[in-house]
Amino acid sequence: MTIDEAARAYLGVPWRHLGRSATGLDCIGLVLLAARDAGRTLPDPAPYAREPQGTRLLDGILAHATRVGTADPGDVLLFRMGLYGGHVGIASLHPAWRVPACIHAYAPHRRVVEQPIEGELAAALIGAFRLTE
Repeated sequence: MTIDEAARAYLGVPWRHLGRSATGLDCIGLVLLAARDAGRTLPDPAPYAREPQGTRLLDGILAHATRVGTADPGDVLLFRMGLYGGHVGIASLHPAWRVPACIHAYAPHRRVVEQPIEGELAAALIGAFRLTE
C-alpha cells in the first residue's frame, strides 16, 4: 500500500489537534498514520501548541525526506498557512478529477479531505518531500 492510498482511508475523519487515531487527526497525525500504514515509521513531534512555530515541528519528519521539484502521489507536501506556520499533507492524484491533489487533516474543514492543489493551497505550498528509506 502506498502512503497516499493509506491516507485516503482516513478521509472524513474529524480534525483534532494532536489527534493520532481514526477518531481524530491533525495534519501531522495523518502523515504519521498513513506512513505507518504503508510500512514506514516517522518520529512524532508531539506535544506542540497551535501557535506560530514555523516548520520546527516538522524537522523530525523532514529529516527522513528529500526535497523534490515535482510532487508524486505519496510525497509529503509542506505549506505555510495562517498563523500556525507549517501545515502538511500528502500528495495525491484526485481519483475523480485526475488532477494533483492533497490529502490533509484541514482544520477549516474540520476533517480529513482530499482537494485539488489550487487557490489557497497552491499559493501556500512551500515544497514537496519524498520519504527516504
